[in-house]
Amino acid sequence: PATLSELRRIVARSPKVRALGTGHSFSQIADTTGDLISVSGLPRYMEIDGDAVTISAGLRYGELAAELDQAGRALRNLGSLPHISVAGACATGTHGSGDANGILATSVRAWEMVTADGDVITADRATDPEGFAGTVVALGSLGIVTRLTLDTVPSFGIRQYVYEDLPREQVTQHFEEISAAAYSVSL
Repeated sequence: PATLSELRRIVARSPKVRALGTGHSFSQIADTTGDLISVSGLPRYMEIDGDAVTISAGLRYGELAAELDQAGRALRNLGSLPHISVAGACATGTHGSGDANGILATSVRAWEMVTADGDVITADRATDPEGFAGTVVALGSLGIVTRLTLDTVPSFGIRQYVYEDLPREQVTQHFEEISAAAYSVSL
């Protein structure tokens, strides 16, 4: 779909649909006997407002991170690949990394989605703090997310160090120490 109205019509008339982000998942989460629907064709939207940013669901992390940085803002945690969609990463629980960082979905402050009957609904963390978290990582079961509002932090620099051929024995014996050694650690 190229518009929200078109998405609403498609969803309302389809007996079974599955939202498709960038299709990066290694699981079969996007497989369906119904219609696969991508939100990447919806109009691109981004509005930075203080410590939050509202974006269209098809926006990719590489696009978002660059524009946030130009505005002096950043997300606290990112997925490691710039081509994945922000909404897809949040809906599937993509984790980012770092012991002190929440998963990517913990940055979601509010969402807008199209439900099975084609209605557009919204929810936000402030209205229902306990129930809201369960709606963010819903694997598309509640509807198709069209917009997200995310918390941001002041921009920051980061440097990556790569250690190759770390012996498995060292990793298993010192896992907690290794995973806590930096802001973000990946193995």
